[in-house]
Parts: sequence; C-alpha cells; structure tokens
Amino acid sequence: MGAYLSADELYRYLHISKRKLKFLLENDYIPCIDTGKKTHRFLIKASDAKDFKRRMDTEQGFLSELYGQFNSGIYTPRKKLIEPTPENCLAFQKFLTEQWADYPDALPTKLAAELIGCAPQRVGDWMRKGVISSVSIGGVRYCSKVEFIAYCASQNMLRKPGAARYRELIMEFLCKHK
Repeated sequence: MGAYLSADELYRYLHISKRKLKFLLENDYIPCIDTGKKTHRFLIKASDAKDFKRRMDTEQGFLSELYGQFNSGIYTPRKKLIEPTPENCLAFQKFLTEQWADYPDALPTKLAAELIGCAPQRVGDWMRKGVISSVSIGGVRYCSKVEFIAYCASQNMLRKPGAARYRELIMEFLCKHK
C-alpha cells in the first residue's frame, strides 16, 4: 500500500459500495483530500484507511446510524431515538437553546444548516414554505434562532431525525437528561 489511496482502491479495501464510500468521504467520516476533480477526486492517506478499517472491524455499532441507508433491499427501520412527546419537545428545545446560546439571534441559512448537519437548501426550503420565517439582507437569508430552535425541537423533526449531526444532538440531549 502506498502513501495515498484513491477512492477506487479504498472501496475495495474496505469492502463497501462506491456510493457508501462517496458519502463517507464527503461527510468527513474518513479524512481525505478533495482535489475537486471530476475523476480521481479523493486522496486518502493509507494510515487513515487502515485506522478506519480497524474501527469497522473492531468497534461494535460503528456507523450504525447509516444502517440500511445504502442498500436497495428491505431493511428494518431504526429504533426511535426519542419519543416526540410535548414534554420531550420542550426539554429538547431548552437543551438546544443552551447549546446554541453563543450564536447570533439571526442565523444565516448556511449556519443554521451546519448546526443540524443538513444542506443549506433544506433550510432554504423551510423558509420558502413558511415553516420558518426569514428575511433577506444583502443577498443572505436569515431566520430567527428562536424560531429555528422551535422547529428543530418540533414533533415532526424528532419523529424523523435525518441528518447525522441532528441525531448526535439528540443523543447528547438523552445522555444529559437521563
């Protein structure tokens, strides 16, 4: 094995699909250099590949949050992280308010998306649909932090936590409030 691996070499080494590898690389599960090229886009250190392979083989539950995401067959849905009761929603809302206390009261779309680990387009869709009110200043769309937190702690969001970062927030909340 050389100093660097290509994505093509890595998916074979890890015994995973190209689609799953691309997701892992783009979402920083595996450290890599993104060259930005159309082909041979990623360069991965051999040592990082070995560390990731070791974790896959030895750590129980490693990448369990991705279970069923990359197969086209039938899979068992994930167990709910949290029951979306009004009490849990309110407690999670208080938790997020404390977590994000240092952020400004008006969140740009990109920052709001980063906070929960989703694409800025999704937050933009919520703004366009009127789920979260927004204002555009100088070409940048902003939403109220209070309103964003309220939506993130809503029953709809807790019922289907999509983004990995959002699920991590729920797990942190559960660890602190048990």
